[in-house]
Amino acid sequence: MILSAKGEPFKQRGRAEAAIKDMPDYVVVEKDDGFVGIVKGTGPRDVVCPGCGQSHHETTDAYDLETNANPSMLTLKEPWKSWGWDDLGKDPSAGYGCLVCPDCGTALAPSGTLTVRI
Repeated sequence: MILSAKGEPFKQRGRAEAAIKDMPDYVVVEKDDGFVGIVKGTGPRDVVCPGCGQSHHETTDAYDLETNANPSMLTLKEPWKSWGWDDLGKDPSAGYGCLVCPDCGTALAPSGTLTVRI
């Protein structure tokens, strides 16, 4: 986990994102308690809804912090998938505006960037 220059968690997501702008293998992550840090991006990560705080999706291998989010970067998790909830589709040309929480309807990437959990 990479912390701020003071050795503490970042207080704002934007500052953490600025710290890794030239580090393509790293992602900004948040824990349930609001801790914001930076980790090397590997494997699927839970995508957290900024509205309700729930995680119904996880990242796929297409997830890339350097580009705006798109539906190919997410997949619906179980048990919601087996319950018949609609997945977001996999069209990488679709914009991030179509990425919404299936529970509360909040945009998952309001500024183009997903919130992922450690």
